[in-house]
Amino acid sequence: MTALAVLGCGYYGFQLQYPAARAGRACSGMLPVGPVLDLVGKSRLSVSGLGFHTSSWRIDVSDDVTEPAGLATRCKVGGAEIAIETATGAHNAYGAYTFQRDPNSFPVPLDGGWQGLMVTKNDASTASVLLSCKNWTPEKGSGILVTADSPYDTEVTAAVRLKLARVVTGTARRAAERTGCETDPGDASGLTAPEADARTVSAGGATGTCAGMTSVSTVRETDVEKSPVEECLLSGGLQLTAAYGPFSDASYAVVNGKYGGHDDPSGVDSSTAWTSVTCQGALGIGYYHASPVEGSDRKFTSDPLTQRERADLTHFAEQSAARHGCGAPAKLPS
Repeated sequence: MTALAVLGCGYYGFQLQYPAARAGRACSGMLPVGPVLDLVGKSRLSVSGLGFHTSSWRIDVSDDVTEPAGLATRCKVGGAEIAIETATGAHNAYGAYTFQRDPNSFPVPLDGGWQGLMVTKNDASTASVLLSCKNWTPEKGSGILVTADSPYDTEVTAAVRLKLARVVTGTARRAAERTGCETDPGDASGLTAPEADARTVSAGGATGTCAGMTSVSTVRETDVEKSPVEECLLSGGLQLTAAYGPFSDASYAVVNGKYGGHDDPSGVDSSTAWTSVTCQGALGIGYYHASPVEGSDRKFTSDPLTQRERADLTHFAEQSAARHGCGAPAKLPS
């Protein structure tokens, strides 16, 4: 009988090393095991953990936030990396991304009703989902931010992008369930693979993030959903960006001002024209700004925005704010 007990314990201990069991323990047990294993190329039935590594660790958030048990956490599972944290208090939501001020790398929205995005560059993809928690105050974190990277040794095909979208949305849903976050998640069955890049079209033919722009003849845009970051490139002119929640509340903004690093809700300085609005829940501040395209030496102090450029920034901000259920952004100063 004792021998059988020992054998049983040994078998149970062996089971704990299965990829499925190890993935299930990672990131405070908040991962959707099936989609994660699918992303990293392992079967839920696999009994071989050879070469399959997992690790988890806690990450810091703002001292002003008392996060729920299990947050914030980050883990590596079979070559993919995932982070789960509160929306308020995220030190730098852009930490895993390289698309800021890069005209060749755009945030593409997730669909299916998810507040999310994906960026693909240099054969790697990173995805994020932002959930508002109706029962969480800003002091408790306002919501949940999940970020996930594609495996470092995997070609990023459309199939991989869809798998990554399923991982980041599934993780957000499980994290909400485990932390008691009351939220309205998207539809898992409605997800499709995000495009790898933006598209260049005539301004008159734009139907996405650049719809209605008039200051240039050609634009570069993505589709529109409810992405926490949206971009529109006015070719040869301006880069327009909308950012919400932890993406507008970047680490430098906490120090230099709550409106994207500025003290005033709208304004123009030498390199940025901006406006903003206060939104609900984890969306926090909606921050909308225009900067000269990368490589330009234009200064707004000596070469100010034209009337059409001002109208384009205002239109871009108003369209984005309306999509996200926010009010009217502040008017640009005269």
